[in-house]
Amino acid sequence: MRVVRTGTPLAGEEREASNGLYMDVEYQLVDGTPVDPVRLEQGTDFVALVTLRHPGIVEAYQQLALTQVFPSGWEIRNTRMEGSESGVKSSYFTYQDVRDDRVMTYFDLWKGNTATYRIMLNASYTGRYYLPGAACEAMYDHTVNARSKGQWVQVIRPGGGETAQKPKGRRQQ
Repeated sequence: MRVVRTGTPLAGEEREASNGLYMDVEYQLVDGTPVDPVRLEQGTDFVALVTLRHPGIVEAYQQLALTQVFPSGWEIRNTRMEGSESGVKSSYFTYQDVRDDRVMTYFDLWKGNTATYRIMLNASYTGRYYLPGAACEAMYDHTVNARSKGQWVQVIRPGGGETAQKPKGRRQQ
């Protein structure tokens, strides 16, 4: 008998994983200065930087899929639409799908090589949001995968103010 459990863990309860693939997720300001995404001022432009490394177990991983989902308080700056692609250098990829809340990048990774993908972001809307962990896996071999842990993040008003005012409405009694 075998029991298989799948599903989406609750926010903050995901576990980091590294199975035949190493992943590192960092956040930087546009000038390359490291930044902690836990608390950002509204209007801050920054970069999500994901580095993946093939540990050299097998010759090549083909058709890897990297999925990065971003909180609704952050906007993805689609550099292809802005014409600023050259300012954000990433490793070669086969295809990249940029959506409203996520970026999916498809690529191959050869033995012993490293790939780095950069996504331009903007802290747009004040509030507290959940940032899910990034996930990468071989599309046809689910034993090869890596994922990072998610975390709560906050976008604050410039000058250190807390979140925007609560919406006005009927008071609960």
